[in-house]
Amino acid sequence: MKYLVTGGEGYVGRYVALWLIEQGHDVVLTTRRGTTQVPGAKVINLDILNSDKSVFETVGRPDILIHLAWEDGFSHASDKHLKNLPGHINFIRNMLEGGLKHVVGLGTMHEVGYHIGPISENTATSPLHAYGIAKNHLRLVQELYCKEFSAVYQWLRCFYIYGDDELNNSIFAKLLQATDDGKKSFPLNSGELLYDFIHVKDLGAQIAAVSSQTEVVGVINCCSGEPVSLKTMVQRFVKDHALEIELDWGKFPLRAYDSRAIWGDRQKLDAALAAYEKTLPQN
Repeated sequence: MKYLVTGGEGYVGRYVALWLIEQGHDVVLTTRRGTTQVPGAKVINLDILNSDKSVFETVGRPDILIHLAWEDGFSHASDKHLKNLPGHINFIRNMLEGGLKHVVGLGTMHEVGYHIGPISENTATSPLHAYGIAKNHLRLVQELYCKEFSAVYQWLRCFYIYGDDELNNSIFAKLLQATDDGKKSFPLNSGELLYDFIHVKDLGAQIAAVSSQTEVVGVINCCSGEPVSLKTMVQRFVKDHALEIELDWGKFPLRAYDSRAIWGDRQKLDAALAAYEKTLPQN
């Protein structure tokens, strides 16, 4: 199969691309730099936010689009989320009009908004900031367009991603930076929030595998399925990285839109992974 991975040079995307390449697939990445650090991938210099009707031909008529490209994902209030949204919509539309038959979008738990407890694929959405609103809108448009063009529609909803922390803007990256800057303490909120944490490498494998089957479609949670407190994860991170920094809990208030306990229901994910396993050659 031939995959187009937008954002394939990004934090999550390179793990998706590497997994697909290891499975023997042809992988094309789009980048505005024209180069790639992903061995085995073909790179096309393309600004997807300014695509035209010929884009499907330009990127080599892929079988599957995994659309991961997004700016400022760790900055929920960035004006780029809504500003760039029309470009994402036009890109997906142009790809489908060109002949694309399978679209995989990347979602977020922030589409749901404030919620306590597990999130299933049927949980109502009510996003509370620009990032969640933009992603939720793109999800709805992608579903609509896929129905119009009879294309496979998958929307993979992500939760709290960690790993390769020097490459992101998470609390773990900020801890590393504070240590490098020689700071002796690090202020946090209470740390009592429960989140669904998933390592970026595991997430990349989930995205790639789920995208490689069509038995399970629609919204699919990509997650661990287990709630863990932020305090537990931060303390574990400090210990694992031997960071000499004091954790100053309770210095920041909780954000109004932060769910106190939120994690993914992975029943549909497990069904998708089982469906993928059935596509593999049987010994």
